Amino acid sequence: MADAQLRLEGQECVIPSVEAPGAAPGTETVRLIKKPFRMNLRIERSGCRFAVRTTDSVPAIDLELFHDVPSIETISVSFELLSGVSLEQAKTLVNAMNERIVGVAVFPKP
Repeated sequence: MADAQLRLEGQECVIPSVEAPGAAPGTETVRLIKKPFRMNLRIERSGCRFAVRTTDSVPAIDLELFHDVPSIETISVSFELLSGVSLEQAKTLVNAMNERIVGVAVFPKP
């Protein structure tokens, strides 16, 4: 046992958790990780078109994306119209929207 003790004392042991740099308690430190609200917001875009859909003879407008957008790929977007809007008026509205709206941009609120 004495021989083993002599061999162990000749070895240098370093415990990483003890030797790791760290601030002493009460020391002021600087936070290096940016807060999420200061990071650049990721904007995802896709081309889109609008289509008229009728449910129980009530027209609605659906948003159809040309490309997959990960932020909203599991949801569908539909616009409900006023009860007095006819199918012909809805088609006219969709045609006007498709002529003037070229895409959709999705991003988280800041």
